[in-house]
Amino acid sequence: MSKLGRFARLRKFAKSLTPRLVWDFLMVYLALVNLGLILFDLTYLWLRPFYFQHLPVITRLYDPVKGIEPEPLTTEYLELAEELSEQVSAAAPAVELEVSLMGLRSLSSRMEEEDPFERSGQTRSLIRLLKGMQVYLQEEPGGTTVVEGMTGEGELLQYFWSLQPVPHRLPGRVRFFDDELEPLMAVNYYRTYDLSGKLTDHFWKIDLPFLLIFAAEFFIGWFLSIRRSTYATWFLYPLFHWYDLLGIIPLRQFRLFRLFRIASIYIRLHQSEYSGVGDDIISRTVKYFANIISEEISDMVSLRILNETQSEIRDGTHRKIIHSVATNHRDALSRELADQVQGLLTSEAAREQARGFLDANLEQAVDSADALRLVPLPDVVLRPLVVTIGQVVFNAFADTLAATLSSEEGRAAVETMIGDAIDGLVSELTEGELEEVVTEISLQVIDHIKEAVAVRKWAYPHAPPRKLFTEDLGS
Repeated sequence: MSKLGRFARLRKFAKSLTPRLVWDFLMVYLALVNLGLILFDLTYLWLRPFYFQHLPVITRLYDPVKGIEPEPLTTEYLELAEELSEQVSAAAPAVELEVSLMGLRSLSSRMEEEDPFERSGQTRSLIRLLKGMQVYLQEEPGGTTVVEGMTGEGELLQYFWSLQPVPHRLPGRVRFFDDELEPLMAVNYYRTYDLSGKLTDHFWKIDLPFLLIFAAEFFIGWFLSIRRSTYATWFLYPLFHWYDLLGIIPLRQFRLFRLFRIASIYIRLHQSEYSGVGDDIISRTVKYFANIISEEISDMVSLRILNETQSEIRDGTHRKIIHSVATNHRDALSRELADQVQGLLTSEAAREQARGFLDANLEQAVDSADALRLVPLPDVVLRPLVVTIGQVVFNAFADTLAATLSSEEGRAAVETMIGDAIDGLVSELTEGELEEVVTEISLQVIDHIKEAVAVRKWAYPHAPPRKLFTEDLGS
């Protein structure tokens, strides 16, 4: 599309914008930003080691929000280790080195007792620190025997920060600490408490402007719904918008309810004829992968159900079901079928249909029966005679059967016959040869269904490809 066409399209869209649509776009944007900040805040402590090492500007800006300060013992430890590193680089005499080493051994003892990593949830870093020291000392000549003879972690720390067994190994230990262990200690922190005794958290100051905007929108919407009589009574608005009401409660436990606000505004934008929401790249992409996920889940559930059905058929559960159903409803079925037979025989419409069918067959029988051709009667006499006799026999049989069903003895006999027929059918379906055939057919049918369900239709090579982008991005 040319630039002129794009400009015309953009101008047409701008003219179609309504205040309501602009407001919805603004609110969904604010809700997305607010939700992003909430998720960032919830995951900040967990991801802080990554931010600290790769994006230190984030920790410098956000640590004060969470009341994070350098941990005193860890900070003193790192400062003394840095001082020792400078002394080693300057080839300081052993006396000066021993002073710094004594300080590090003392701090190591305190670190072992106090565990400054526990409060920040970084105990894992302490474990990795000790393990790193252990591995390094084992790699020194004769170090394996020395490490195996140690009785605890405190002895390991004391030995690492010493000139044993020979002073010239200290520079290698210092370099190893600077390169591998110092980053583990540097991420440790101390978190302060506020006057109420809770951990310091100033996120509410960042969240407050969004909260005020969302609260204003909620109460304005409530006022407009009362004015426009949108609902039957005034208190129904907060009931229908319960997620918005919970989202503006100034407690951190209710912040995630604002996710529903995004969903509701998205639906409004999707339903609007002026917005392209729902047909954009993000919506189509989400819909595309959602269809794949839903198809995979439904296929797994279907296969699970089909496998269980096959197991039940092989175990003979269907026999118990057929027996139970037939036994419980045998008498009712017999009575119902007897009523249907009686109604069919006493119905004049049914009799007329049967007579018509009988007449047609009697006419055909006169033409095709060789025995009737031998009777010495003209065709004009034989044909009406055969039809009349057949009708008389049919009427007599039908009247006799209807009279029999009208009596208690006859009806009981018919019900008994029908009941026996049901028993025979049930027996054949559960014990006879028919049961084996039906079972085998059922299992084969389920196998074919499983094969069809197992096919990933979204990836089937002969199926028409699903288009991720249904519109030309250049248009």
